Amino acid sequence: HWLHLGSQNNRIVGGAPCTPHSMPWQAALFMGSQLNCGGTLIDRNWVVTAAHCHVQCSISVRLGEHNIRHLDWTEQLRLSEKTILHPGYNSASKDNDIMLIKLLTPANLNKNVQPLELPTSCPSPKEECVVSGWGTTKSPQCTAVSNDPGPGSNPKSLGLLYFPPVLHCGKVSIFSQEQCRSIYPRYYTENMLCAGVLEGGIDSCQGDSGGPLLCNGKLQGIVSWGTQTCALPNKPGVYVAVCKYVDWIRETINNN
Repeated sequence: HWLHLGSQNNRIVGGAPCTPHSMPWQAALFMGSQLNCGGTLIDRNWVVTAAHCHVQCSISVRLGEHNIRHLDWTEQLRLSEKTILHPGYNSASKDNDIMLIKLLTPANLNKNVQPLELPTSCPSPKEECVVSGWGTTKSPQCTAVSNDPGPGSNPKSLGLLYFPPVLHCGKVSIFSQEQCRSIYPRYYTENMLCAGVLEGGIDSCQGDSGGPLLCNGKLQGIVSWGTQTCALPNKPGVYVAVCKYVDWIRETINNN
């Protein structure tokens, strides 16, 4: 079960630290001092994430991050101007689990902060992809914003899951839609992708909710709901299939 992320000597299943700043589109979404979700910069003014990351309080967006516990001098902090949930989002079934965040001021693009391209087609089964994040799986709540665990404290005493301070990457393969549907018959829809390690046995749990699934240089997935369970055979992570939402994303950006 995913609670084994709480053990500090076994931080990540099937993943390793990313090369610093090799994922320049990776965003970290904070409420106060608490990491809430991941996200992906897709335009200098916009970040895309999962709709279940939506909170009533204000979200701050950190770009150019690698180690979220110290200053790398590459970070850019942006406040959110508005959040736009997909109109078809269903919090019970997690269908259409996608949300756009407009930044109050545009990101400064440089080698550490770059948008990721949207896909022009959906990925093929067995395609190799990379999921990245700091491994947070806690549901967002506005209450804990003042509890800054700080580098030296024990996060368990605050009810927070331990997460590694540096960005982690894990290689996963796309499963066929038929495989995904047979594994998750109740909730899986055509708006989703599932990906994991085909042999079973490990699932890379390091994707934050809302973070990117990168396939062939394009944003193909947003970490949605399957990654709550790690290291179980044939339990791939479930992602929003970004290829189904490109028109909605473009229209929303153009109209806002």
